[in-house]
Amino acid sequence: MSRVRLALAMMILAVPMLAMGPPPSPLDAPVRQEAPPRLVVLLVVDQLSADLFQRYEDLFTRGFRRLLDGGRVYPNATNDYAIAETSPGHATMAAGVYPSRHGVVANVWWEKDDNLAWKQVVNVLDPESPLIELPGYEGASPRVLLRSGLADWMYEYDDDTKVVSIAGKERAAILMASLHRGHVYWFDASVGRFVTSIYYRDKYPRWVRRFNEGRIPEYQSDSTWWSEIPREALARSRPDTTVYEADGTHTAFPHVFREGPVRDPPQTFHEWLATTPAVDALVLEMARAAIDAEDLGDDETPDFLAISLSQTDKIGHAFGPYSREQLDNLLRLDKELGEFFEYLDAEIGDEAYVVAFTADHGVLEIPEFIQDGDHPGVRLTREALGELQVKFDEVVRGYAGRGPNAIPNALVEVVSELPWVARAWTHEDLLSGELTDSMSVYVRRSLYPGRPGSLLSRFGVEILMKPNHLSWDVPRGTTHGVPYLYDRRVPFILMGPGIAAGVDTQRVSPMDIAPTLAGFAQVPYPDDLDGTSRKQ
Repeated sequence: MSRVRLALAMMILAVPMLAMGPPPSPLDAPVRQEAPPRLVVLLVVDQLSADLFQRYEDLFTRGFRRLLDGGRVYPNATNDYAIAETSPGHATMAAGVYPSRHGVVANVWWEKDDNLAWKQVVNVLDPESPLIELPGYEGASPRVLLRSGLADWMYEYDDDTKVVSIAGKERAAILMASLHRGHVYWFDASVGRFVTSIYYRDKYPRWVRRFNEGRIPEYQSDSTWWSEIPREALARSRPDTTVYEADGTHTAFPHVFREGPVRDPPQTFHEWLATTPAVDALVLEMARAAIDAEDLGDDETPDFLAISLSQTDKIGHAFGPYSREQLDNLLRLDKELGEFFEYLDAEIGDEAYVVAFTADHGVLEIPEFIQDGDHPGVRLTREALGELQVKFDEVVRGYAGRGPNAIPNALVEVVSELPWVARAWTHEDLLSGELTDSMSVYVRRSLYPGRPGSLLSRFGVEILMKPNHLSWDVPRGTTHGVPYLYDRRVPFILMGPGIAAGVDTQRVSPMDIAPTLAGFAQVPYPDDLDGTSRKQ
């Protein structure tokens, strides 16, 4: 029995079957015809909305340009579930099913412990899988994931398959590799290097040590983030000074280490570095080192390389999608990706690898700059939370003991009257009967029984804010996480041998990536996926 099949068997025995639909059916081996690509690449840019990508596409000249000109571009790609966050985004594209089936419903959710008390679960963080050589740091693993994914399918079909997943965030690196115990690494700013946990291995390979000890220290010679935006492109972004960015004071270029917000304890260099585009450059360098050291793409068995570039998300949260910082970041990333594709051409061969490019979610513009007449931008204050708390307390006092549905039904009625609430549902309504409108369907797809992941989920209620509204826990900058198009629309491009360049206007989803790449690699995959193969 292969390691993946054994892991799946153990998972089925250990986890209640709460997901929708039957377990994956046995996989039938396909008949191979033409040779598959030697390397399958999943490339994700965290928080790259379709609107942002399209806004600057004429400025791209390297990696993004190659994708746009040489790939099959799908401009109508959306994540069709409610909680548009990093963890469900990466899990969904790797597993090919909705969060309601793979179980990773949000970045943070709640579960009941053995004493039936609620405990918070932070996506992939796992104290039972400490980081290698760092026992005092909280570890991580994919144990929360309840479905297999692309890496598992490839390895199960041929255990000569090599799997490498690298990212700026642990949740991205881990969930792209699904349950597989391959080479999975992420940049940890608290220690200033790439790390992994004992879930994957007992010690670091020599090439990882060389990279951490050799390449990363070279970045310490540059403690200033300068803008590289061409003068003629400056007006494409917002002005570089606004109190709604970053800490409200350090909002303009250049951004200098030790000149940022005062913190206790003081910010370390690597923590500062993790707020700049540099980490994405490191991730792509690390990917090249992995290809060299692990001989990815060196034989006829397709290997899997997953890369998630996290800095667009970190910069977007702090400065907003249309800031000068974000434009500078994307222009730098365009260059870095161009060099990475050229490296793949030279090392793997331009006819020997296939790329799926997408994002895990989009983002809301900083609300103070949204001038939509029907839905102006609103940044909610703590007063809104206080008003919600008052209504919640009234319902709990008045309806306690009246039956299991009394409190949820009453909560839906009272929160629907709040000026910032667009819709509200009870879990009973969402989980029973036929849903006829898209928003209800999206919210249902982000529900997994026993893992409430939003504000009132523990009490059997889901609420949806009105468009262009931002939560009270985001005092500056912006965020994402709702089922409106600005959070759901993402780029989707396929590039490689046998893929005709051009624009395809059919509706697609990042959830389609797993079966699509499995099709290119000519490996079988479960027949109960929600995603659809786009291999033509």
